[in-house]
Amino acid sequence: MLARLNRVFFSLPLMMAPLVASGALAQSSGFSGLNGDWRGGGTMQHDNGVTERIRCDASYRVSSPERLRQSLRCRSDQSQFSLVTNLTLSGGEIIGDWSEATRNARGSLRGRFSPGVIQGQVEGTGFSANVSIRFAGAQQNVAIKSAGTEITTLNMVLTRAGR
Repeated sequence: MLARLNRVFFSLPLMMAPLVASGALAQSSGFSGLNGDWRGGGTMQHDNGVTERIRCDASYRVSSPERLRQSLRCRSDQSQFSLVTNLTLSGGEIIGDWSEATRNARGSLRGRFSPGVIQGQVEGTGFSANVSIRFAGAQQNVAIKSAGTEITTLNMVLTRAGR
């Protein structure tokens, strides 16, 4: 069970980062400003102190200013995964669901935003993580922390593709 939670934890932060981030941009025009492709990477730290580099590609498809479907593919030297997330923005809250098919994992997410800062939480069976995201222009800076799993910290930066 712990091994499965560790695999799920690896997937969730990477997926959650751009998704929760989208809420801050949604303040004035909904998710519309996110439509398109994003790329980036960063590091994740394991509970044994080892730090590993990750690389990610994301695709955002906006069906209305309040609805977003995001696909995220990330890889490291040791692993890769593919996630799909659906989000809805209502007032100051972001709610949604996510799934990762290769590990048969799924769950929910919730977040709140203020200008330039997002605080959120992602949950799955037996798992939760806190997410903090800061924005500057076409860049998303993400920090995710969890206790009790193999991966304890994730830091990454995504930028709009083609810039």
